[in-house]
Amino acid sequence: MNQKSSDKKSKALAEHFFRLEYAKIVAVITPYFGLSQINLAEDIVQDTLLEAIHAWELNRIPDDPSAWLYKVAKNKSINTLKKLKLEKGYRKSIESESLIQKLNFSEEQIADDQLRMMFACCHSSISQEAQICLILKTLCGLSIGEIANAFLTNNETINKRLVRARKMLRSEQITFELPNPDGLNKRLDTVLKTIFLLFNEGYSTSKGKQLINYDICLEAIRLLELICNHSLFKDFSKVHALLALMLLNASRFESRVDSQGLMIRLEDQDRSLWNKQLINRGLAHLHQIQNTEEVSIYHILATISAYHCIAIEFAQTNWQGILKMYDALVSLDASPLVRLNRAIALAEIYGPEKGIEEIEQLVDSIPQDYIPLHTGLADLYIRKKKFRLALDHLKKALSLSKTTFETKTITHRIVACEEELKYC
Repeated sequence: MNQKSSDKKSKALAEHFFRLEYAKIVAVITPYFGLSQINLAEDIVQDTLLEAIHAWELNRIPDDPSAWLYKVAKNKSINTLKKLKLEKGYRKSIESESLIQKLNFSEEQIADDQLRMMFACCHSSISQEAQICLILKTLCGLSIGEIANAFLTNNETINKRLVRARKMLRSEQITFELPNPDGLNKRLDTVLKTIFLLFNEGYSTSKGKQLINYDICLEAIRLLELICNHSLFKDFSKVHALLALMLLNASRFESRVDSQGLMIRLEDQDRSLWNKQLINRGLAHLHQIQNTEEVSIYHILATISAYHCIAIEFAQTNWQGILKMYDALVSLDASPLVRLNRAIALAEIYGPEKGIEEIEQLVDSIPQDYIPLHTGLADLYIRKKKFRLALDHLKKALSLSKTTFETKTITHRIVACEEELKYC
């Protein structure tokens, strides 16, 4: 291997380990600076990467790259903290040399600090968009550019969101601690909602060029597992319910998109591609909370997903059970998507006419620019072989499409529908 290739490999490896370790290092060193100085922690981690790239290009790659990064980050943190000791009014807790030297990167410490960081990022004073940006940056290790791409916006917009979020961390004096028992449930609700939004952004992204961002989904699952594995949250069944939901939905990743990048509807998916291990893990979490008295949105959605996952084929789906779940869900969440999905369940039980009738009753209360309204009606009209009506709704959906995969999928369905018309 020539020097140029070796240098390229060292840089790539440094960036790879940096992505894996970024969030861990930020979470561990932030308590020593305080949340109000989280930018210092991030700067130290950035400097650590630059040093790794330079050192690994000049010398051989270390046997344990992660340990190398931890050591360099720790040394840089100690040096920065010693300088800050001289600044008037800085946190007295960092003045102890013994406290500084205790900085470590054990698995237990990393998990504990990432959990605390999660609750800090999801403080109620921070807007939802900013919460997700903070998590993507500090807990998922995404760059500003990658976050901007995920939200189909520019770096400046993401920077502004992060600046506002960090300003709230300072002004609200948010602590790097888990909430006390009295405020735990409320804060947990915010954290779970943010993680669910994060998962959904990856599972069926509303922005960008791909349907699924697997990395974001897997990070959301990893973050929720940190909560689920902590003794403080063992009695909160909604944590297990949400984890079950995400695992069950993630089990169908491989079957949701075809080789052309088109979305595959549930009834057409190859169920042999479903990840049985993830399904079993999801079902295990549901089984663990089957006797709980609490019923949250996550419990209901996880149960619906379980009905789909345990059906050997689409025709054997327990639609009566799913409809019962949607009836319960409407009382908690009467959003357009929930009501449309309930109508689809009705159509599976009583025929497409019943589904169309139900959706038409909802039309006035559902925004006309809501794409699932039109694709859902199109599906039902196709089942009744009313292809012209189906085309009208598909073309309306196409005019509203904002993403590449949506446009490709809807266009493909329009072509198929037009082909059917030729034989009518």
